[in-house]
Amino acid sequence: MEIEKETLNKETFLQEYKGVLIAGVALLVLGIILLFNFVFSTKRIAVSPGAMSFQAGENYEIKWSAANVGRVGIVLFGGDQPQWIAHNYPAGAGRYVWQSDPYQEAGAEYRFAVFEYPWKKGNAIAYSPALISIIGQKYVSCDSYSVEQNWPYLPSKHPGVLRAFITQSAFDGNLGGIDGADQKCAQEAQKMGYDGTYIAFLGTDDKSARERAAKDGIFVEAGAIGQSVEGRFCHRYLAQNLQKLMDKINLSKEAAQIQFSGSFNQGFGNLWLGRMSPAIEKKCLSLGIDKEKEMMFSNSYTCQNWTANKRLITGAADANLTRCYDLEGKNLVAKYYGGATITLSEQGGYALGAASCDNKRRLLCVEQ
Repeated sequence: MEIEKETLNKETFLQEYKGVLIAGVALLVLGIILLFNFVFSTKRIAVSPGAMSFQAGENYEIKWSAANVGRVGIVLFGGDQPQWIAHNYPAGAGRYVWQSDPYQEAGAEYRFAVFEYPWKKGNAIAYSPALISIIGQKYVSCDSYSVEQNWPYLPSKHPGVLRAFITQSAFDGNLGGIDGADQKCAQEAQKMGYDGTYIAFLGTDDKSARERAAKDGIFVEAGAIGQSVEGRFCHRYLAQNLQKLMDKINLSKEAAQIQFSGSFNQGFGNLWLGRMSPAIEKKCLSLGIDKEKEMMFSNSYTCQNWTANKRLITGAADANLTRCYDLEGKNLVAKYYGGATITLSEQGGYALGAASCDNKRRLLCVEQ
C-alpha cells in the first residue's frame, strides 16, 4: 500500500506541475539563447594596463581585447588635439607597437583610446586605465636640440629666463576681476606641473598689462620639449623680452607658424588682452558694425574690469553711458560690453581686435 501511495503521489505531482516544468525549461533554454546572443553579438573593447611612462622616441606597446569588432583605430589623448596612432587596424591583433616621435611633446596626462573603426556615435571604445607619462628626449645640451629643431631652445636655468603659456581653457569676460584671472593662470600652471608664479598678461582700466608684468626677461614656452643630460629642461624661445613678445601680435600667418610652436600659435590668436599699454584708451572700443550698419562701441576695453559676460548694456539711460564718435564723426552711445583681444586677421596672422564679453577667449600667463 505504501508503494502504491508513493507512486500515486508522483503521478499526481507530474500531472499537476507538468505545465510549470515545461515552462521553466523553456525559460531556461530561452535565457541561455539570449545570453549566448548577448555574449556573441555585443561589441566590446578593453585596453590592458601598460607601462606607466616611456621616453619620447621609444617604442610603446598598446594591448587590448576585442569582441565582435573587426577593425580599430588608436588615438593618443593629452595635448591640444588628439593624435592618431593607427587607422583601420585589425582588432583581432590585440596589440600595436607604436614608434613614438623623438620630438613627441612630454607630459604626464596622456591616455590611449582604442575604438571601433571607422568612428561613429555608439561604437565601442575603451581608454587606457591609467594616465601615462611621456618623458622628453634627452640631449647633450639644449644647444644640440636647437640645431636639430633649427630654432633656439634655452635651458630652464638660463639667466633671465621667464616662462609663458596659454591656458587650455577659454573664458568669457567675467574672469572674477583681475585677481580671478591671475588665479586661473595659477590653477592651470599647477595642473600642467609648471612651478613658479604666473599672472595673466591682462590690462585693467587702472593698470595696463605691460605695467602689471613688472618682471621682464627672456621669454620661453613653459612646456619643456626636451631634457639635456645634465637634467636641465629645454624650452622653446619666444622673445628676448615682453615688449618683443607683444610685437609679435603683428606677425603674418607664415611668420607666426615659424616663430611659435603649434599649440602656442593656435592659442595666441584667441586671447583676452585688455589695455596693453598705458597709452591705450579705456573706453569706446569698436566692436564692428551692426545690422543697421552702425558702429558698435564698448563701454570699456576690459569687460568692465573683467566682471561682465554679456553683450548689450540694458536698463541704463543713454545719458549715463559713454559717448563715442564713428569715422564720420557721428555721436553714438557705447552700449556694449567688450574687451580688447589678440585675434586672427583675415590673412591668417595676428592682429589687435575686440570681442563682446559673452565670447570666450584664452589667457596668456607669464611668469613673475
